[in-house]
Amino acid sequence: MKIAGIVWATISVLVAAGIFFASAQTGEASAAASAAIADWFRGFFPGGEPGEPVSASHEVNFLVRKGAHIAVYFVLAFCVAQSLKFYISRRRLLLFSWAIASVYGVFDEIHQYFVPGRAMLLSDMIINAVGAFIGAGIVVLILNRRDSDRGGVASPPAF
Repeated sequence: MKIAGIVWATISVLVAAGIFFASAQTGEASAAASAAIADWFRGFFPGGEPGEPVSASHEVNFLVRKGAHIAVYFVLAFCVAQSLKFYISRRRLLLFSWAIASVYGVFDEIHQYFVPGRAMLLSDMIINAVGAFIGAGIVVLILNRRDSDRGGVASPPAF
């Protein structure tokens, strides 16, 4: 089991590195990436003209950018929870996984303050924390469900 924990911890570090890399992009590069993703979603939203890029819509661009925050911190907390589940009790798993990913989200926003064209936003810190809570919560729900399907609750490791 410890090897699986190390593998998940390694994946967590790689996800965090990906977040850092994405945050290090200038505001112009980040906006272009968001616009490209928003344009890809064009077919999913009614009312857009065939030649008109969806990225022109402030609402769609906003959803893409904030959705990215939720998604990456969901993944980060999910991976952190998967790595910690072998070492701490389930009661602490949700709290610790959420806290680790959320604190990383705060430091990521501070990092963006120093990147040209980017900003440090309290709203993004909150959105990061929400995504992290959902990701860590899913792991705890899966573990609880798995144990209840087995006819009992496995004793968590002491911490």
